[in-house]
Amino acid sequence: MFTIKHLDSLIIILMFGLIPVDTLHGFVLQKGIVLPISIGQFYKLIVILILIFRFLLRPKALFVSVFFFALLILPTLYQIIKQSDVSFFFTDVIKISKYLTPLFAFLFFVDYLKREGQRGIDIALKLVKFSYIVLIGNVFLKYVGLGYPMYEYGNIGSKGYIYAGNEISALLVILSAIIAFELWRKGEKLKYFLFWALTFFAGLTIGSKTGSFGVLLIFLLIPLKRPSFKLNFKRVFFFVISLFALIPAAIYFAWVFIRDTDLFIRLQYFYGKKDFLTFLLSNRNVFFKHAYDNYLQHYNFIEKIIGIGQANYELLNNGEIVEIDMADILFSLGIMGLIYLALVNTYLVIQAIRFSKNNRFIYSKFVLLMILALFGISATAGHVYSSGMIAVFMGLLFSLMYFKKSENLGIENIMK
Repeated sequence: MFTIKHLDSLIIILMFGLIPVDTLHGFVLQKGIVLPISIGQFYKLIVILILIFRFLLRPKALFVSVFFFALLILPTLYQIIKQSDVSFFFTDVIKISKYLTPLFAFLFFVDYLKREGQRGIDIALKLVKFSYIVLIGNVFLKYVGLGYPMYEYGNIGSKGYIYAGNEISALLVILSAIIAFELWRKGEKLKYFLFWALTFFAGLTIGSKTGSFGVLLIFLLIPLKRPSFKLNFKRVFFFVISLFALIPAAIYFAWVFIRDTDLFIRLQYFYGKKDFLTFLLSNRNVFFKHAYDNYLQHYNFIEKIIGIGQANYELLNNGEIVEIDMADILFSLGIMGLIYLALVNTYLVIQAIRFSKNNRFIYSKFVLLMILALFGISATAGHVYSSGMIAVFMGLLFSLMYFKKSENLGIENIMK
């Protein structure tokens, strides 16, 4: 008999295929094969549809999913009526699905972890580790002469065969942070620092600020168990050592790594041509000003509230987006889109803080740290809340705070 347990197993198996399918998708594109719908989009669509089918067995999750989909599809429906044109409908639905998939994955994993307990955590961690291996395997293909560079000019950086290169850095931060937290929590300090070195090197190989310094920051904060307002000598000592030894060493290594590469030439060029803020944000503040001017001049009152949809937003801005998530949400989904983002993040923060008061919710403080970190990344580098590749793993990450350690098992036994 087909049960919810069988359905969950199917969903998890499909999730193991997410990064490999993205790899295949990039390989096919590199060969010049163009399909009506990309392999990656089709695969993710199957995962989403099965998740929605599963929600039929969980009415609350189904209601939340339908409600927010209806909210985010409003600008598209409005534009269809206004323009008497439906050509952009599919494009907008694809983009909306990227914003909603983290929510769908979160709802799924919360229920899954509550029912499966430790077994569910073990399987979720295997999914994370497998995906991490496939991801850095792609990144390191550069050293055997395969894959795509991150930037075509000068053959800078590496993204392997993963086509959506802008999303790789945030995905590396998410996957490596979960694995690193497990290593530190189990007291495997040497493995923790070796893993940090490997991941930092992968970040440098990608060739992005987020991939390098995002990893450095997260690996520094995990041992401190931030946010925490209790003074702890060991944590303060670790922070001081990290601040005056590890961080300078990492920055020096990064400098040695890039100084003789085209990446350094590229950074020098843009630093010389732009002011510091523009250099730091990779021109995103310039794109923001242009898009904001269009928002003020070309959106009517209703469109400022509900947006104009992704396709019309890109059309109005000559195919360019800001690449800061909050800005792109405002200009495509309006104030209602920002309300959606604010509601979801506020709920997650409140839940993480509430769970952190109980030591049995062993992931709650870590999840709170990651919520804040990812929000910061989304506000500077983008491609976090709007990433189809990251979406499932972000939902998984946030759901970890709901895992409750058994009262009958010690911390040393819980991972067995």
